[in-house]
Amino acid sequence: RPVRQGGQMEKRKKELCVFWGIFALAVVVRCIRFVSVPGGVNQDEAMAGVDAWALSEYGTDRFGTWLPVHFRAWGYSQMSVLLSYCMIPFIRIFGFGTFAIRLPMLLAGCGSVALVYLVGKKLFSGEMALGLMLLTAINPWHFMQSRWSLDCNLLPHVFLLGFYLLLLGLEKRRYLYFSMFFFGLTFYCYGVAVYSVPLFLLAFAGWCIWKKQLRLVEVLPCILIFSLVALPEVIVMLLNYFGRPTIATPFFTMGYFPESIRSNDILFLNFSMEQLWSNICSIWKVCIWQVPDHLHNTLPKFGPMYHISIPFMLLGIGKFTYDLFREKDIRRQTKMLALWIFFLTGLWVGLITFNVNVNRINLIFFPLIFLCGYGIAVVAGSFRKAGLVVAAAYACCFVLFLNAYFTSFAEEIQRNFNVDFLELVKEADDRSDYEKLYVTGNMDWQVNVDMAEILTQYACKIDAAYYQGKTNETGNRKLLPYSERYHFILPQYQKKLNPDGLYLLHVTELKFVPFTYRILEQKGNFFLLCPEK
Repeated sequence: RPVRQGGQMEKRKKELCVFWGIFALAVVVRCIRFVSVPGGVNQDEAMAGVDAWALSEYGTDRFGTWLPVHFRAWGYSQMSVLLSYCMIPFIRIFGFGTFAIRLPMLLAGCGSVALVYLVGKKLFSGEMALGLMLLTAINPWHFMQSRWSLDCNLLPHVFLLGFYLLLLGLEKRRYLYFSMFFFGLTFYCYGVAVYSVPLFLLAFAGWCIWKKQLRLVEVLPCILIFSLVALPEVIVMLLNYFGRPTIATPFFTMGYFPESIRSNDILFLNFSMEQLWSNICSIWKVCIWQVPDHLHNTLPKFGPMYHISIPFMLLGIGKFTYDLFREKDIRRQTKMLALWIFFLTGLWVGLITFNVNVNRINLIFFPLIFLCGYGIAVVAGSFRKAGLVVAAAYACCFVLFLNAYFTSFAEEIQRNFNVDFLELVKEADDRSDYEKLYVTGNMDWQVNVDMAEILTQYACKIDAAYYQGKTNETGNRKLLPYSERYHFILPQYQKKLNPDGLYLLHVTELKFVPFTYRILEQKGNFFLLCPEK
């Protein structure tokens, strides 16, 4: 018996050493140049950061809304709030900037690598859990979304935490109630949670009650906790569906957004068989076939899961489903079913949401990693030395992926993340020889005046009180009121361009300037110019 215990101790030590080795790998590669690659900032990332900064200073978003449950954001399109609230302590500690606003996603990404191991150990074995952890550490989707801040990308991490606590709760009930808190928080990560997370919980609760894994009396407190946490966001959805006015309380504000068009993205609010088929095709293309997506989501040559994962995913889905329904141990079957419903929930999001891309269907990728790992385990267990061949193939893919990410991708993404614009608008704002600044809405890769404004607010660190017109000071400078100093324009559509300020224009717009000018600075396709005196 002592020999057996000694062997178990030695095995646990080895497993722990491998765990920390994989975790160190995941953290190190995600931290390398994470502020500078991707360079610049995405417009949604900038908006989340600006609102987080306003919340850290005043307890409001940049529009002055007290502790919003949902951000007004673009007006026609809103944003979830949890990621911005997570940014607040880092902004307070490190100051407002790219490092502070990207840190929450970096920490969530690193933390979820460890969570995959914990979930894997609950579902399978320690050895399998380590393999899944390594697969997550080198996964392109997971790596890329950990390195910049998009509100919806927080959803799979928070859901995975709730999922792990749910599995723990099957053994110790107190964790079951903690899991409900995090499942409720998913509503503040991304809007798709409203029509996906309750279905996941309902299906799993129904199974557990049927198979006597949980009693109804244990499920009722779960419903209460989940409902209380999610209720403010649900009220926001109802206000906007029925067109009711904003509700302000001393604790938070539940807003009505009359310009919103987000409901058009939900199939059952605008049902057609044609759209359903289109959504099914999108799931296949994005998740399985891994066709090129937005550059900030995936590298075309690698996809979100690596293209070599396609057969393993398909095998894993089929074999896991087969094993699930043949499993005789009800406790093990219940845990397996939880993962299966997790996967089906991701599919449901893809079916219901208009033509999903990688970030819209991000909820499916953790279960896909688990099922891909399951498929690899089947192959490794069936063919001698197949595991080593597969490991070598994935290692080569990861090395090639990192090389592409830090070279060609780092160069290409600068245009989409507005590097030249951000540098030049900051330089223009720092100049004191002109009081007015006219900024183009041509972002070089997209024409959007609203985008130019939020990127200007981010780069120039424009104080929310100044933006709202409550003060004429921002950044220890006394300026013209915001609406008089900053003008966001498309020169070709302006009736008149006044020679009374600095102009930041795209190269294609110079021909529309009606007065004689002098070029002060150039960054890529952007020019900073002033009227010739």
